[in-house]
Amino acid sequence: MLSLWRVLVLLALGVGVGVVLFSGACVAPILFKTPEILDQHNAGVLMGRIFVRGNFLLNALGCVLILDSLVLWAVHKSGLRFFHLAGVALIGLFSFYYTPYILNAQATNATATPEFAAMHAQSEILFKALFGLLLISFIWRTLLKPKRGV
Repeated sequence: MLSLWRVLVLLALGVGVGVVLFSGACVAPILFKTPEILDQHNAGVLMGRIFVRGNFLLNALGCVLILDSLVLWAVHKSGLRFFHLAGVALIGLFSFYYTPYILNAQATNATATPEFAAMHAQSEILFKALFGLLLISFIWRTLLKPKRGV
């Protein structure tokens, strides 16, 4: 049963890394660098919808990481749990702070303000840091020697 948990954690981490990598490095540059297809505002609206969908997966991953942190604390006493919890914090910030702020700014046409530019830049940095944390967590969890099946 616990080895199944390990597989589920690795699968969830892989999905999380994929969501962050694909949406941030593949989808966003295409949407924002095709002005002949979409203007800046509509590209932002579409990207916002993609992030809302991605946030569902990231929030589920956050729940898995919290549970895995408890398992790691009980079984391994591994420092990996701190990377997991930092990832949960970044997922929470992105899902519940930055994404709603950006969506609200788009809805009120306040995307040309310096405040929006600063928040957007912060969200990009946070997303890159989240990618790094999730990648470290995935690699570390893969290399962690199983104890009691976990």
